[in-house]
Amino acid sequence: MTKFGTSQPVRRVEDARFLTGGGTYVDDLTRVGLARAVFVRSTVAHADLASVDVEDAKAAPGVLAVLTGADLDAAISNDLSGGRVPNRDGSMSVRPRRPILASGRVRYVGEPVAMVIAETLDQAKDAAELVMVECDDL
Repeated sequence: MTKFGTSQPVRRVEDARFLTGGGTYVDDLTRVGLARAVFVRSTVAHADLASVDVEDAKAAPGVLAVLTGADLDAAISNDLSGGRVPNRDGSMSVRPRRPILASGRVRYVGEPVAMVIAETLDQAKDAAELVMVECDDL
């Protein structure tokens, strides 16, 4: 049997501290001026987004920003799909759009539709409940 190869066990050194509560997670970190984000997610598997009303959420206490797919489309590319690579025959590969926040259509349950950023996690959660998403099921 070789030292490195197929079916060789990998010793994990981090397990003990995480299983016994000694690990540090990102959620445990606090910094001055730290903000928290909560995503509003689709509750349907496939639908056209009729509207995403975020006005009440923007007016909620402690809210710093509320972003939708339309906001990201206007500001950045709103696409996580990466670059295209050539196929063996030289044609370019298919690259379906993978939006950061859904824009126009949701394609799976849980797809992020809006992001609420607030001073505390509780404020972000409360404001996220105020985001009204209307969908036309497909």
